Amino acid sequence: MKPDNQVKVSGLLSAIKEPALLIDPNTQIVVKANEPATAVLVSDVSGAIEQVPFVHLYNEALFSSTTAIILNGRRNDVDIKLDFRLSTIKTTEGEFILAIGREIESEQSLNEKVRLLEREKTTQELRANFVSLTSHELRTPITAISSSLELLESRLEKDYALDGFYHQHIARISTELFNVTTLLDEMLTISNIVSDKYKVVKSAVNAEDVVTYLSEQYFSDRKDGRSLKVKCSGTPRNIFVDKNQLSKILTNLISNAFKFSTEGNPSVKLNYQEKQLVIKVRDTGIGIPPKDLPNLFSAFYRASNAVNIEGSGLGLVIVKTFVDCNDGTISVESENEKGTTFTIGFNYSE
Repeated sequence: MKPDNQVKVSGLLSAIKEPALLIDPNTQIVVKANEPATAVLVSDVSGAIEQVPFVHLYNEALFSSTTAIILNGRRNDVDIKLDFRLSTIKTTEGEFILAIGREIESEQSLNEKVRLLEREKTTQELRANFVSLTSHELRTPITAISSSLELLESRLEKDYALDGFYHQHIARISTELFNVTTLLDEMLTISNIVSDKYKVVKSAVNAEDVVTYLSEQYFSDRKDGRSLKVKCSGTPRNIFVDKNQLSKILTNLISNAFKFSTEGNPSVKLNYQEKQLVIKVRDTGIGIPPKDLPNLFSAFYRASNAVNIEGSGLGLVIVKTFVDCNDGTISVESENEKGTTFTIGFNYSE
């Protein structure tokens, strides 16, 4: 661009990828056309479109108030229409009308796209319904197995027959049942996310109560003797989030903290800062290689050092989705063999 905001006609259109015309507003002559324009536009008289009256392309004269026109064209022996938008520009050779166009999709093409979108929507709905039905159907036998296992363990304890052999295998069955249940929950949650069936219902939530409940319900009396350490600092205040989604966020992060570490107690620290609550979930486990961090929140992605550890690769996708839905922030810091810290922040309810 020159200092006086004027440009040269030569080379002006070559940088434009769409069909473009330069028209003299006084003589109504097409001064120049770029290659995309000459490829699709044809004059109704000579066939050429440069240095010919614009009425050979458009049956009406152009006025200063004209901002858009429709021109007929032809591509691959098929008639097409192009929507041109007009603007006035100043060049070193005077003032011109610059017309830049784009092809208007045919009704047939648009109908085909609508049909494909509807079919894709139907397929997604069928997939979502199948996942939902399967998840619910599998819960019944899993619940029955879990209840029977608890009864068996209690009976063996009562009969003083719960030796090391039974204890080891009951613990293994219990762990696998928990893993299957977690996987079903993740599949159902992801299905609802993909099909846009989940709702965000925000309210004032006591995050410390949520952490305490999760700790007692899911992370106490562990077979390995480890426990979740919870620490709070600052003046407690409610945060404005969906309570159910907050529970899923924390459950996933805390589960991962136990899963990817074998020694030391994972911790959750709630820091009530001036403008938001910052929650840190930390473990001293295997860590995450730096090369894996950018893809950590991608569906089915597993860190390179975690391929032999059970997991679906869906948990962190759910975490990131629900954090975003609740206007929160999330970040991760990690070192190989030293552990990982996830930091999430949520706004207060007031």
